[in-house]
Amino acid sequence: MTETVVVERSHTHRRPVILGLAGAAALGAATAATKLAATLSDEDPSGAPRLELSSDSSVGELTVRLGDDLLPATAAGTWRSRELGTSTHSMVGFTWTGRRDPKVHLRSRVRGTWTPWRPAPLLHDEPDAGAAERSATRGTHLLWIGRSDGIDIRVDGHRPDDLSLVLLHPRRLRGDATVHPDVRSATTGPRGRRARARRRAVTKPAMLTRRKWGADESWRSSRPRYNSTLQQVHVHHSASGNDYSEADVPALLRGFYRYHTKSLGWSDIGYNFLVDKWGRIWVGRAGGPQKLVRGAHTLGFNATSTGICVIGNYDAAAPTPEIISAVASIAAWKITPFGLDPLGVASVTSEGSDKFRARRTVTLPVIDGHRDTNDTACPGSQLYAQLPAIREATRQIIAAGTAPPPPIAEVTPSVIGGSTALGQTLTVTPATFTPADAAVAVAWLRNGAAIPGATGTAYTTTADDVGATIGVQVTATRAGYTAATSTAAATAAVTTATRIVVKTKRLRRKAAVGVKVRASGTSARPSGTVTVKLRRQTATLTLNAKGNAVARFAVVKAGWARATITYSGGPGFDASSGRARVAVLRRKRGKRGKHGKGGKGGKGGKGGKRS
Repeated sequence: MTETVVVERSHTHRRPVILGLAGAAALGAATAATKLAATLSDEDPSGAPRLELSSDSSVGELTVRLGDDLLPATAAGTWRSRELGTSTHSMVGFTWTGRRDPKVHLRSRVRGTWTPWRPAPLLHDEPDAGAAERSATRGTHLLWIGRSDGIDIRVDGHRPDDLSLVLLHPRRLRGDATVHPDVRSATTGPRGRRARARRRAVTKPAMLTRRKWGADESWRSSRPRYNSTLQQVHVHHSASGNDYSEADVPALLRGFYRYHTKSLGWSDIGYNFLVDKWGRIWVGRAGGPQKLVRGAHTLGFNATSTGICVIGNYDAAAPTPEIISAVASIAAWKITPFGLDPLGVASVTSEGSDKFRARRTVTLPVIDGHRDTNDTACPGSQLYAQLPAIREATRQIIAAGTAPPPPIAEVTPSVIGGSTALGQTLTVTPATFTPADAAVAVAWLRNGAAIPGATGTAYTTTADDVGATIGVQVTATRAGYTAATSTAAATAAVTTATRIVVKTKRLRRKAAVGVKVRASGTSARPSGTVTVKLRRQTATLTLNAKGNAVARFAVVKAGWARATITYSGGPGFDASSGRARVAVLRRKRGKRGKHGKGGKGGKGGKGGKRS
């Protein structure tokens, strides 16, 4: 029997109250009883009861029935809770019995702020009718919230009498952040006539075992069941949310496992395999990943299939290339022994789903999405749109006989900091990768080419770098994985300071200003233009190969003039400016006539000899 806590209002100050029990039928779970407690506290600012999760296992949990006390009607066909305080939880689900389903929305308090409302999608991943693990309990997908301490609930349309809130907090265990796939190994798959007829085997992809994600085998209620053949691969998404970290994944799996077994009453986690957003493959249901273990993932079609669940909501996000590769590698490994065409279809007999009645034979893709067999949006529109790419990738893996090694995934990019001035030091914060223990090497680049000997996290620019763009390439390697690289470039080319040397010459009623632009720390000559302004005249000139130019001005008033010189800067050279005084001489006065002031005739008259 499983206990359900019904919380009633109380004015007791910090007094734990264990309230009424409901039978296993209320939750549909044929599992060992778990003590679930709610603590009422007048200290919660909202005045509402505070919900306390148990802490007697690796997954903190609370299941509480949502009756009129916690979820009263606020309008016809609408029920709304208060803002309920809770102890820390990170996953939320809802369960009930009966075929009439509620529409549930919730918001959560995360770090003191209430999130926007989000729906809790109906879960269509179920055991088939007649299976020993079949349960009367229905539920929503289990949502990943992150660390939260409050919840607000709204239900529309119908509130089942036994609607229950499930709060889970799978605690992070030692080693969760450092798990890595087992080294891949060749496998022949199931034996028999079909297996002998196949052209070649496909190598087993690297994957993480149940032990590595911390599966508590005591939660399983029965031994695995096995199918006799395989006709399909069903692709799902967990619809749980996408903002999880690499280290969160084992806890997420333990949460799914606990919800499926203890809240929904299944014998084990429903999926055969799970794939995270970094492309890591995790073994789901027990029984041996190489065997045809019967799952509880696709109502009506579990008997002839394997189920792969991609962790996240792929209505909200697009699957990464790592996800596509991982799903394809599982599919290729599983279908090859049965001679199935990943681009083809199969005639499959339904055992009864909400889309196809029992004993109806339907033609479906060998690799399909959950929505092809059930009335659901799973696996999300963006993952569903990538099924053709997954099928083609599967075909290529089968043709090659092996899947490519799983890629090392970049988690955070490389970042360069510091000044790009000549003689200054640039530093790199290398990218982070998963697996986290991948070996990382750094190489500094000059215009895309490696700089000999520059392999540290710091680099001081030299004269050879002037005008060049400095970048860095971070390479991650690990045995059994495809290497990954992360590149970054400085925001600007390396530059050096410049100075202006001016030479002038004294000229009469005109001026010449000679300009030399010189760079600091390098013998390279700057290029570009200089502008010389002398009184109201301006000249713009292009520097020659030696970095020199001469500005010439005609008809300049005599006297001292101030010239302003501006260098515009060029590739690798900073702009600069300067001033100079320019002396302009007066025009030289003309010589007197030969006979003096009187003109040609001399001093006394018109000139000329008398007769």
